[in-house]
Order: sequence, then structure tokens, then C-alpha cells
Amino acid sequence: MIWANGMILGLGGLLIAIPIILHFLMQPKPKKLVFPALRFLKERQHSSRSRLRLRHWLLLLLRCLLIGLLVLALAGPTVASREYGNWLTLGGIGFSGLLVGIVLLAAWFRSNRNWVLIGILVALFLGHLGYGGWAATQLLGTESGEILGDGQAPVAALIVIDISPRMQYRLENQTRLEVAQEISLWLISQFPLESQVCVLATDHDRAFFSVDVAAASRRVETLETTFVENPIPAALSDGLTLLEKAPQERKEIYIVSDLTKQSWVGDNTKPVLRRLEKNPEISLFVIDVGVEQPINFALAALELSSAEISEKGEFTISTQVNRIGGAAQRTLKLSLEKPDSTRPIVRDGVTIFPDQLLAEQTKTVDVRENSSVTESFKFSQPLPVGTYHGRIEIEGQDGLAVDNERYFTVRVRSAWKILAVHPVNVSPRNLISTIAPMVNRELGSSQYDCTVLSQAEFLVEEKLGGYDAVFLLNPEPLTEPIWQRLTEYVNQGGGLGIFLGSNAAQGGLADPSFQSPAAQQLLTGRLDQQWFTDQRDLFLSPQDTSHPLYKSFRQIETGVPWNRFPIFLHWGIEPDDRATELPTQALLSFSNREPAIIERRIGNGRVLVMLTPISERAVEPGRRIWNELFIGKFLPAWLLVRAMTAYLVQDDVESLNITVGQVASFDNDLRQFPESYQLFQPRSDKPPTVLNAAANSLKYRFTEYPGQYRLKGVWSGSPLLRGFSVNLPASSTDLTRVEPAELDGVLGPERYQLAKQRDEIQRQQGTARVGQEFYGLLMLMMFVVFAVEYLMSNRFYAGR
Repeated sequence: MIWANGMILGLGGLLIAIPIILHFLMQPKPKKLVFPALRFLKERQHSSRSRLRLRHWLLLLLRCLLIGLLVLALAGPTVASREYGNWLTLGGIGFSGLLVGIVLLAAWFRSNRNWVLIGILVALFLGHLGYGGWAATQLLGTESGEILGDGQAPVAALIVIDISPRMQYRLENQTRLEVAQEISLWLISQFPLESQVCVLATDHDRAFFSVDVAAASRRVETLETTFVENPIPAALSDGLTLLEKAPQERKEIYIVSDLTKQSWVGDNTKPVLRRLEKNPEISLFVIDVGVEQPINFALAALELSSAEISEKGEFTISTQVNRIGGAAQRTLKLSLEKPDSTRPIVRDGVTIFPDQLLAEQTKTVDVRENSSVTESFKFSQPLPVGTYHGRIEIEGQDGLAVDNERYFTVRVRSAWKILAVHPVNVSPRNLISTIAPMVNRELGSSQYDCTVLSQAEFLVEEKLGGYDAVFLLNPEPLTEPIWQRLTEYVNQGGGLGIFLGSNAAQGGLADPSFQSPAAQQLLTGRLDQQWFTDQRDLFLSPQDTSHPLYKSFRQIETGVPWNRFPIFLHWGIEPDDRATELPTQALLSFSNREPAIIERRIGNGRVLVMLTPISERAVEPGRRIWNELFIGKFLPAWLLVRAMTAYLVQDDVESLNITVGQVASFDNDLRQFPESYQLFQPRSDKPPTVLNAAANSLKYRFTEYPGQYRLKGVWSGSPLLRGFSVNLPASSTDLTRVEPAELDGVLGPERYQLAKQRDEIQRQQGTARVGQEFYGLLMLMMFVVFAVEYLMSNRFYAGR
């Protein structure tokens, strides 16, 4: 047992002697009276004197006990074992109840009972009995072997500090990270001398003990928000490994967090829980620096119609404006940066970025309480070939500013070259009018430069490498060398679209030229029978729209009326056994579950095979129509063909817009681009690094900050600028609070102590580090003793 004020015990011993001395000094001296006739009264006096002496001794005991309890309370006793302390508490309650029971018996056996006194004593006794029974039940039903100890003994402490982007939330002119730093510095100042302290942030850093508390304090002061965060369970697992090896008997963990849900998710929750259960001697504290009811605006991820456009093309950007809190109005602004061949450049150790804008658009947005609004910007201004950076931001102050801005990068390039091949009896009109409308071609704003050849002309065409994609519209039989030439074209990075129809048939079956090995390699298998129905109950039926082919469908996914565009005929296909060698998948199915569009990747290129044609607007007399995809309001077919074209020209191949932590990847053909670049990060205080191409590609993995990353090289004696944008995922700024049950699932119920204020931390810290205190119990016992003493001294001798 530990005493906070040991010298008071000696003084208390002297004080207890005072009532004993007074007791003997104030004893009445007997007087001799010669009264023989009162012998009987003398005998009764002797008996009364014995009872009175007993009561005097009992009163003396109570008064000594009263002083002793006061001295013990002031001495501040604690015990090093919580379990032992609980037993002592139960013993104190039992002793106090026993004392009340003795006085109750004494009051009961008096000749003239005082029923008021007895009633009060019975109530006190029953109260002690009930509380003691409850305390015993709690003690016996709880396993607690936690050993505590001397409050000044050195400890091994682990302080886990959440530095996620959510900790930038500002309230009362302080971010949550600043509050966390203040509390952590205060914690470090409270540790006993010679303690070992590990400050571990959620930034994937390794756990280590600082040289001293001063070094630990400096570590806390230099913490910054990380955008590639490590969940708290994962960081805690690393810290536990270090703490378990520490030689100190006293070990403590402090988790300082805003208690947002995203900080506690991860794969390490169960192992951490098991390790905490195996180390019950480690005290665990969770310090909440978060805001229970945050108010915030946030931008969701940007949706670009295309990250690559032609010189006179256009693009659309849409995003969601999310609101937590009451209804409010904000201004949404789009800014497109003007490229500057002289920037970025480093001056005096600081990077100078381009500061002129090419275009700017604003919109006023009204968002209802706890709701969201979708807004779009359309940009149609002609742009020279090059890379352009921009951003969309919410203007005005906000609780969490980091999610009020989103970045994007678009690449303007020459129009993609498309070759459309068609037999004489097939019209390319549907394809050309869909991907390159007449009005765009006349204005010079089309993204695609289309060349149309008949199949006879195509057979003598030898230079396919100049085209980004080739379409075979309901082709007639092709020779084996032509199939092989098409395979080589795809292997080198080209895109091939094949729309099969009636021309692939001979006598109702597939023409042998479509069954050759080279043809099957491109067609993904062997053409089977034709499927036919005249009931208008067969149509295209997408199953999984996660593929990039469906990007343009996602906003209207549930509203596409596929059943209004019936399919009457389509080819069946028997897949070949090359799926493991050549990645193959069905991207779209018919409603009879047969594949409608199949993708196969060969080398650096892609093949899309559609098993029904898109050239059925005008049908020859006497020939059966295959589908009505382009009849009436054919928006679904229009979107599908445009999506297939964009996918085949691979406008998604470069990582122009990614999220934090992802790898940026670029093609870097040394015939068009330099081999080496300077890479500038979004932060002006970060020096540029050198990025070299390898195997005609560029890869960069250190995307740790949101913003624009800029590549600057030299090609043919002139600066060449490239780049990409990095944004935070929506989860990084999700302010949803973790539920108590979820926190219990990570740390264990009743395993941790939760606190917000310093006094709560200090109180819980003192109990965990020093042991269980008895000041409250001793004061309660002193009150009971005082009450009993008062009742005895005023009631037992009333009327005497």
C-alpha cells in the first residue's frame, strides 16, 4: 500500500490519544455515602455502572475511529492492485456495516428503546448490506488482475496520433491536429522521469522510442497531416510490438484521435484486439479531440467526359457538392490554367508555378440540410495540343477546407484517326454519324478523323499503323493473311472493332474463313449458330457496369430502355481455350444470357467483337433485319458505339487523374517524347526530382499529396510539358463518427478509458498508474461513524 502523505499517520496517532486521555481524566470520582438502607440501590448502581462503562468504551471507540478515518483519508492511501483495492473497499464497507450493526444491537436491547434511533440505524445497516452485496457481485463477476504501481515509477508510453486529412477540421480557430498536439505535449510533460516515450503517427512510420522526452516533444511539434494514411489499428499493432519489448513494468498507450470512422477501419482490428487481451497490464487511453456534430461542405470525385480531347473538342466535368449541417449557399468555381513553357521553375529554393488562367466559370449552388447537389461544367473552347491543368473549388470558409477543392488534368491531342471498313451492301453511316457528327466535322471540332474504305479497297491497304482504331462493319469473308495482318495491328497497340452480321454466313452457317485459327484468335472463339426470334423479347442486357465501357451510362444506368430496341438475330460463339493466354471477357450480354460484346486483349491492343451489326438503319429488300438498335430515338446505341470507340482508341490508358497513393503511368514513345523529365510536386517547398523513361513508359509512385504534378522536359530544343492530377478519395474526408460498438470491436469492451478533457485524462491516468484510492470510501465511513457517534451521545444518555 502506498501513502501520499505518510507523516500524517504519525500525527494521527497522537490525535487518537486525545479522546483516550480525556476519557480517563473526566471519569467521575466515587463518593462514599453511609446509607445502609440503600444496599439494594447500590447493587443496581453497580449493574448500571457496568452498562454505562460499556457504552462509554463504545463511544470512545467511535471517537477514536472518527479521528483515525480522518487521518487515513488525509494520508491518501492507494494500493498497487486494482483487484486488491476492490477487496479492501468491500472490507471497508463490511466493517462500517458491522459497526452500524453493533450499535443497532445496543440500541435494541436497551430497556427504553428509541424507535427513531433504531429506524435510522436499520436504514443505515440495510444500505450497507445492499451496497456490499452489489460490490461483491461486481468483484466476483469481473476478472481484473491489472497490476498498477508507484505514480513516480518510469513508464513505457506509446502515443498514437491520428494525422489523417480529417484532423484538419477547424473549430474555434484550431484544427483537430493542433488540439491533438497540445494534449500530446501535455501528456509527455506528465510522464515520470526516465520514462520512455514513443510518438507514433498514422503515416506508415516505424515505431521507436525517442532519445528523451524533449525529443518526443519535438516529434509531436513537427507532425503534419498525411494524405496516405495508416489506419489506427495498423499503427497500434506496430506500436504494440515495440511496447511489449520495453523493460518497464508500467506500460501505457494513448490514442489521440478525432474518432472518425475511417481512422479505425482496416484488416488489423482482430489481431490488435487479441494482443491487447494478452497484455492486460498495459493501460489504454483513448483521447477524443473530434467534433460530435461537424458542419462541412465537400466536393465528391470529379467525373470527366474524357481526359483526352481533340484540338476543337469539348469536355464536361461534373461533381457532387455534399453538405453536412444546415442548408446553405456557396459559389462553385472552375479554373483552367494557362500553360507556361517557362514554368514551373525553382527560384531561391521555392517552385514558381504558372499563375495565369485560360478560362474561369462560376455557379451558385444551394444545398439543403444534410444533402447533396450535382453540378456540371462544360468547356468547348478550342485548345492547342498540350496538357492542361484545372481545378473546381467551393469558395468561402468551411470547417474542413481540404475537401473543398478538386483537381483535374486533360490532354488535348490531334483527332484520333479511325478507319471504317464496309462491304458494298453495308452502310457506314450509323458509325460515322455517331462518332463524328456532320456538324462537328464542318466546324472542325470532331474528336475523330474518319476514313471510310470499302472492303475491296481495304484488302489492298497496307498501312494500318497510322490508325488508332479500325472497324469492320458486317465484314464479308477475309483471307487468312488479312486476319493475321489485323492481329499484328492489334498486337502493336491498335484497336479493332468487329460487328458481325449476315455477311459472315454461308448457307445459314458461319463461312469457313471466319473459322480459321487467325480469325478465331480475333473473334475470341468459333462462330456457332445464329439465334433468331420474332417476338421482340430479345434485347441487350448489361449485367455489370463497372467496366470503363459503361462510364457514359452510369448516371442514367437505371433509365436506359434497352427493351425498346429489340434484337431479332445474333451470332452465337463457342469460346476458345486462349482466355488464360489472351485476357477475354464478355462486356455485354443479350437478354437470353448469350454474349453480345466480347473483349480480347492481344499485346498492347484491344479487340471488341459485337455479335449483331450496327448497320441496320436501311435493310435490303428481302433480307431479314437483325436488330432495331438505330431505329427511333437510338440514344442507347449512340452511347454504346461512342463508348466502344473511346475504349478502342485507349483514351483511358494514361493516368491523367488518379487518387493519392496510386501509381501514375504514361506512354513515352521516344520518337515523340524526351527520355528524361523534371517532376514537380504540388508543394512549392519540395524540390523537383528526375523521372526517366523505361521501356517507352513513365511510372511515378510517390503521389503523396493532392494537387497537380508537372513533368517538364526538352524535345527538339523546346520545353515539353506533361503532367497529371492527384485527388483525395472521398473516404479521406468522411467525418462520420465511429460508433462505440465499433470502437469496442477494435480495442475490446471495458478495455480502454475514454476522455476528452485534461482533468478526465489526469484522473483516469492517476487511477491507472498509481492505483486505487480510498479517499472517498474513508470519508463515507467517517460520515457513518460521525452519525452513529452523534446519535449515541445525544440519544443513549438523554434524560440522565
